[in-house]
Amino acid sequence: MRIFVGLQPSDSFRNALFTLQNQLRDAGVTGRFLEPDNLHMTLAFIGEWPDDITHLLPGVEKPFPLRLTHPGIFPEAKVLWAGVKPSAELNLLARRVRNNLSASGIPFDPKPFVPHITLARKPSVPNGLNLSEISVPSTLMTVTDVCLYRSDRGENGMKYTVIGRNRL
Repeated sequence: MRIFVGLQPSDSFRNALFTLQNQLRDAGVTGRFLEPDNLHMTLAFIGEWPDDITHLLPGVEKPFPLRLTHPGIFPEAKVLWAGVKPSAELNLLARRVRNNLSASGIPFDPKPFVPHITLARKPSVPNGLNLSEISVPSTLMTVTDVCLYRSDRGENGMKYTVIGRNRL
């Protein structure tokens, strides 16, 4: 099975992300936008792994807030994203996830952790549109758990399903 570790947005955070996706569409941005139920923040991408590793997920030591910042693009990955304000707590959680995986011999994508939530793949931005001018909905989410996701390819693209979680 294809798996990754991430954070599941709260309903209000997911609604804000969906609003941002619609604002980007209205501004003329095209691409393969993720369905609202698929929105998440990846802490560590593992890929193919045969076992459920929920028991390796670290707990959140103390709830902490997440706040959206601005949209952007990773051109090399062809990904349109919503930035998430970095914090010591978020960086520590990502580091703990990766340390647990490493200590257990589970390989994961070693790219540095950059707090973001993918909104669309293969985006096209109209000439002259400055993404930093797009108004990001003001919302907070409190992180209380870490999720193990399964990624399945369907006829309408990828479907991400929470298969395990470690709550506070």
